[in-house]
Amino acid sequence: MDAAAIDEAYRLEDDHWWFVGKRLIVGALLEDALGDPSLRLLDVGCGTGGVLAALKDRTRIVGVDRSPRALGYCRRRGVAELACSEAHRLPFGPASFDGILLLDVLEHVVDDALVLRNVRTLLSPGGFVLVSVPAFQFLWGKHDETVGHVRRYRARMLRELLERAGFVVRRLTHTNVIAFPPAVVARAVLGRLGLRRRQGTDFQVHRPAVNRALIAAYRLEAAALRHVGRLPVGVSIAALATTAT
Repeated sequence: MDAAAIDEAYRLEDDHWWFVGKRLIVGALLEDALGDPSLRLLDVGCGTGGVLAALKDRTRIVGVDRSPRALGYCRRRGVAELACSEAHRLPFGPASFDGILLLDVLEHVVDDALVLRNVRTLLSPGGFVLVSVPAFQFLWGKHDETVGHVRRYRARMLRELLERAGFVVRRLTHTNVIAFPPAVVARAVLGRLGLRRRQGTDFQVHRPAVNRALIAAYRLEAAALRHVGRLPVGVSIAALATTAT
């Protein structure tokens, strides 16, 4: 992400429905694990620190990002343990963490398999990785290009990638359900008509009432994720996987 996109993410991250929804989904998927305050977590590609800030009082968490600018914003949020590094050469020793977050990271790197293999070495026996990636290549749009995506994923593709890296997939589900219908219209339908937006990201600022309604929809999705194993469709895919023991 360029400097303008990083600044925009920091400006929007506390209140914008997309970022609030992301934190709600992460909280739902990690609900059981976050009950242990001694848990050692690593957030790879932590960006401007919204997830770090949400979790730092519940567990021991370290943030890593390639952007010094983004890490500066993390420090503003009171996050102390940070490192500047690429995802494929993380500066930690074997078995340093009990859990690793790869939230919207793999789609930015050419060799996603290498990142997963390296991440696996940093996990303690039985440790877990939580991965989220954008779903469905047919939803590719200008947003993907603007934020530096290399690809989008299908669920089976992500499962096979994790298994080849030596993980056991415990849970695989689509997320960001509420965004799926408008994404299909905006990218798949309008794109075919030559009306697809030519620039910018998808982080549009809506009226406060609309923003609140979308956050309420994400609260419902997070509640659903606590009770059902898999949501059938959404603009993202999340996988929870563990090292084989």
